[in-house]
Amino acid sequence: MTTPARKQYLDIKAQHQDAILLYQVGDFFETFDEDATIAARELHIALTSRSYGPHEVVPLAGVPVHALETYAARLVARGYRVAVCEQVSPPGRGLVQREVTRILTPGTVTEPAMVPTGRDNYLAAVAHSPASRRAQTPAVGLAYVEPSTGAFACAQWDGAGAEDALLAELDRIAPAEVLMADDSWHDGTSDGHAHGEAALHLADLHVTTCPQSYFDGEGARIRLCRHFGVPTLAAFGCEDAPLAAAAAGALLAYLQRMNPALVKSLADLRRYDTGDTVRLDGRTWRALEVVEPHRPPGERRGPQRTATLLDVLDCTQTAMGARLLRRTLLQPLRDRAELQRRLDAVDELHRSPDVRERLAAVFRGMGDLGRLAGRLVQGTATTRELLALAAALARVPDAVQILTSADSAPLRELRAALDPCADVRAAIESAVADPAHSPGRLLRDDYDAELDELVRSSAEARAWIAALEPRERERTGIKSLKVGYNKVFGYYIEVSHANRARVPDDYQRRQTLTNGERYVTEDLKRFESLVLHAEEQIEALERRLYIRLLDDLARHGPRLQRTAAALAQLDVWLALAETAMRYGYVRPELCDTTELDIRGGRHPIVERRLDGAQFTANGLSFAGTEADGAEGEGMRVMLLTGPNMAGKSTFLRQVALIVLLAQIGSFVPADSARIGLVDRIFTRVGAEDDLAAGLSTFMLEMVETAYILRHATERSLIVLDEVGRGTSTRDGLAIARAVLEHIHDRVGARTLFATHFHELAALAEDLPHVAVYRMDVAERDGEAVFLHRVVPGASDESYGVQVARMAGVPASVTERARDLLATALVPAARIRETQATYDARPVAPARHDDREFACALAGLDIASTTPIEALNILYALHQRAVSLLAMGGG
Repeated sequence: MTTPARKQYLDIKAQHQDAILLYQVGDFFETFDEDATIAARELHIALTSRSYGPHEVVPLAGVPVHALETYAARLVARGYRVAVCEQVSPPGRGLVQREVTRILTPGTVTEPAMVPTGRDNYLAAVAHSPASRRAQTPAVGLAYVEPSTGAFACAQWDGAGAEDALLAELDRIAPAEVLMADDSWHDGTSDGHAHGEAALHLADLHVTTCPQSYFDGEGARIRLCRHFGVPTLAAFGCEDAPLAAAAAGALLAYLQRMNPALVKSLADLRRYDTGDTVRLDGRTWRALEVVEPHRPPGERRGPQRTATLLDVLDCTQTAMGARLLRRTLLQPLRDRAELQRRLDAVDELHRSPDVRERLAAVFRGMGDLGRLAGRLVQGTATTRELLALAAALARVPDAVQILTSADSAPLRELRAALDPCADVRAAIESAVADPAHSPGRLLRDDYDAELDELVRSSAEARAWIAALEPRERERTGIKSLKVGYNKVFGYYIEVSHANRARVPDDYQRRQTLTNGERYVTEDLKRFESLVLHAEEQIEALERRLYIRLLDDLARHGPRLQRTAAALAQLDVWLALAETAMRYGYVRPELCDTTELDIRGGRHPIVERRLDGAQFTANGLSFAGTEADGAEGEGMRVMLLTGPNMAGKSTFLRQVALIVLLAQIGSFVPADSARIGLVDRIFTRVGAEDDLAAGLSTFMLEMVETAYILRHATERSLIVLDEVGRGTSTRDGLAIARAVLEHIHDRVGARTLFATHFHELAALAEDLPHVAVYRMDVAERDGEAVFLHRVVPGASDESYGVQVARMAGVPASVTERARDLLATALVPAARIRETQATYDARPVAPARHDDREFACALAGLDIASTTPIEALNILYALHQRAVSLLAMGGG
């Protein structure tokens, strides 16, 4: 027969079938049945059992109450939903009442042990419009919230590029959890819907399906209006964005179900437009290693080596500054005026070492004001967190004072935004007890008269009991008399059997032991009652007063978050200035043309990995449009040739990173830089596949290339590395040439095009805005020496055999390869360089090809050529002929 306790558990579990139920039983959170099996396996804790009658034995696994956050965090990190069921009535007679107080999911956790300190932990929602898809006018809405700080934002995109914009934004914010309506996963009939599902699959997101009612447009609008206390959403910019509002309303409904306390921190909703930012897709973020290394960290990181651009720049002193720096890197701007404002602030701090040092001292060790304020508003802040918040506020006046002499407008405006919230700080310091001096207490003495009286009476009762033992020994003459306490019998006086005759008449026997008796007196019972009741009353009253204090302070949540945002911004500008000073970065000159002129540019990440070795700087100069919009003369496409290992990929990424840094308002690693702002950065680098999506390496390369060609504009920056390498030489060369011509003739974007197809160099004669460069290589004693310099001219040598030797390929293999190359074809006009000089001769024009073939054939020793060698020679000549025909040669 099921016991009442077991029935209570089963009733609660029935309401949370999709979650692991952590069920409080005294000092432990227990799991039962299948939950216990999962918890024991995932948390590496003991699996035991409990009997609820002769025929019911169930699995059991538990964790201590004080370790809840640690163990719950592990379950959430493994993708489980966790329902926390707490005791809501004190233990005593009858069944203890329990209820689920919160449900933990990847996007709803706010506990300090469960969220990363240096990055935001977003919960997002996506709303699609089936009607718009059928009408061939796709539309999609996105909303996201950061529960630990209360940041709440939404956006909507309409038209053919809506799904692409959504995917790019999901790549940027990288939410921990994404909500979608349960019918959004059904197979759709439109290409737009299918593409949306594929996009979410490629983004590798944790998706949670919710009832369609969460996303109902009218229901979401009413829910939002009720939450913000407004009749319309016009003030939030959502009246004409129903899908953005639907996604935001879905988030609100989800949070109300998972953890209603989180809803309190949502004080504002911001609609934003990604048209003001530079769009980069997820592959570009990864290829450039902006915030995550391109490979798993264990494969790239060594001791004290940076692996990402974020690592290089992150000199922030606070957790809120670190999060803002990450957001800033992932949201470069197109607004030149705003970027100039940022650069002005960084420039002033860069020129003021004393100010930087003093501000760094203010920030050093400062608590996470943004998340502390969030915990306060949600009513979950502990006394230590409140004191940390007050300590952070105590430093704000120092920052204000330091910025008094600021010259730049952004620093002066930031100074005005720094509200020390002196009233909040004073309220905390006058009310909250310091755990170091008053362990177990929430509030200070003199905070509340009634509480002080209870504490005083409890202290007096405890003092009376503490003095009872020596007093009773003296009164009775029993030297071995002891006063003690246990949870079952309470306070008692213990006397041995040998002294039983001396026991006074006012002693009342309470318990008989083997060696003695335990007694109580009327006075002892009275003072015991005072102590125990006072403790309960103190705890209850102190908890009520503390909750009221949190409620009073929560009204200042928006002020605290504004101050936290200002401090984070100052910390970011300070970090950018410190980085620029440490590594010799310069302020870029920004312009609205399509110019791009970089002198002495360096790769910010690779430079830091060199452990003091000199980085070889390189630059480039792209022509821009004239003031009247007319085309300027000069290069718009850099065709970069040369072998692997020579630094092509480093140079390609370096240019993109310098542009990215300029468009977040940072100084850049160069001697000088004049940068025409870009609208998008596209990269197609590295050999990857996506076999789960049915995409081979070459297919994925073509998909990405197609996307770039369809979406790039004249104001974009394109970085292409080895287009066409995944197929035959003939097909690859033809595709590479067609792509290059399309970019030159139809797109007009600033483009870096790295290739092994040396034949493409001849296009510079026909395409006026293409310029050919190569990675400088010297040959010494038959070995390649990579100089890492970008120099004018084409390379006709890939140095593959030398690289193979450097990689450790057996000598017998590399020598055989060298022989095959020597007998297959005499190279055309091989360019040989030394470290001191280089020959800038252009590639041999097409009219010399006949002579090349003649030389190749004349150099053959036909008499000693074996049949297999003859076949190899014929194949090489055939491939050369195919290449020439693809290039339009004779």
